[in-house]
Amino acid sequence: MAVSLEQQVVAVMACCLSVEEAKLQPQARLVDELYADSMELLDMVLLLNDEFGIEIGVDDIVDIKTVAHVCQVVERRLAERVAQLSPLGSDCGSAASSA
Repeated sequence: MAVSLEQQVVAVMACCLSVEEAKLQPQARLVDELYADSMELLDMVLLLNDEFGIEIGVDDIVDIKTVAHVCQVVERRLAERVAQLSPLGSDCGSAASSA
């Protein structure tokens, strides 16, 4: 059975935050309910970057409030990475229109 992106993100979060995966419900607030501190959040972001080959910036941490937010940011960064790697990028489109 394939593991979903959300399950992968939750597994990384559980490791970084020293929390059982069952407590990492989408609506769970990282600071208020899971008591994550700034160092744990930074470690989590760095590990997510390594695990998924993405670049979540330190500035993004400020906007991340819940488990669902973390999943959304990872998904968005993965989509951005795929778009950058796509052979149908902007250069290809301009080359086709000039031909």
